[in-house]
Amino acid sequence: MRLNSLAVLCLFIIPWSLPAHHSVTAFYDRNAEILEVEGIVTSVFWKNPHVGVSILVDSGNGEREEWKLEGGSVNTLMRRGFRQESVKIGDRVRGAGHPSRRNQREIFVTNLLLPDGDEIIFTDVDVPLRWTDPSQGSPATAINETPATGIFRVWSYGGTIHGLRRPLSVTPAAQAVKAGWDPLTDDPSLRCEAPGMPNANLNPYPIEFIDEGDSIRLRIEEWDATREIHMSEQATSIDRAPSLLGYSVGRWDGRTLYIETTQVDAPYLDDAGTPQSENAIIVERFTLSNDENRLDYEVTVTDPEYLAEPAIWDALWIWRPGAEILPFECTLR
Repeated sequence: MRLNSLAVLCLFIIPWSLPAHHSVTAFYDRNAEILEVEGIVTSVFWKNPHVGVSILVDSGNGEREEWKLEGGSVNTLMRRGFRQESVKIGDRVRGAGHPSRRNQREIFVTNLLLPDGDEIIFTDVDVPLRWTDPSQGSPATAINETPATGIFRVWSYGGTIHGLRRPLSVTPAAQAVKAGWDPLTDDPSLRCEAPGMPNANLNPYPIEFIDEGDSIRLRIEEWDATREIHMSEQATSIDRAPSLLGYSVGRWDGRTLYIETTQVDAPYLDDAGTPQSENAIIVERFTLSNDENRLDYEVTVTDPEYLAEPAIWDALWIWRPGAEILPFECTLR
């Protein structure tokens, strides 16, 4: 058995029951030493939000152990050139990634080595190749040199994690709620329930802006979500019922689309159990670069009930020719 830690030898074999989309950090230890396993494929789960592969690994004492390898979404892996038929039952593969926090034979795989020697980045975010020469991998998609069309097109994830500008500073009321949070049972995404704003927009998937005159439709691939941004000066959230994505009013400030969202009825600010009240105000700025090939994103959440100071995230999207929004269709295992 090819492992870089002997501690996993005492773990229990489990059924194939990985959760739906969830906080990877809650289930897997990203600070632990990367594990490698190699074995024979026994099953493949090809559904969003996480593809899964089961393998049988030689234990070294004549027995075989079953390991579960969880990775990114169908959509992301297809964009990396990986298809359902890329791995077949009976193939020998090697995976490397983060070990489970639940003392089980599970790994969140970042890199997968296929029988033909091809290495696939098996997660939704970009990581370095582990076993192969980067020059032998799939060529990066070139930036489109044709005339730009402003913000109204499909934008691809920029390859970096959408990050908090500084750690969250929460109120005692929020601390009390978080104290009762169990990521293994309380995360709504485990039940394929979509998140609300701002979390709905903080994901590694394409987005698309569509001009509809007095409003802008913002399509988000993850969870098949659609937001409506009201651009009329008369737009108001008065008498609007709270909803998961809230009521958004936008305006242009030069090359920046400024959006203020209120009336958000989403219990959590993030996927770590930080609560969010219906009085939260979410301000977003999508700024188009001068060459119109990059879209910088900043989102600020103000919520005095649960945040001691505003929370700010930064992210970016880039323009890749031919990119499109694919169906997401979350499926429970």
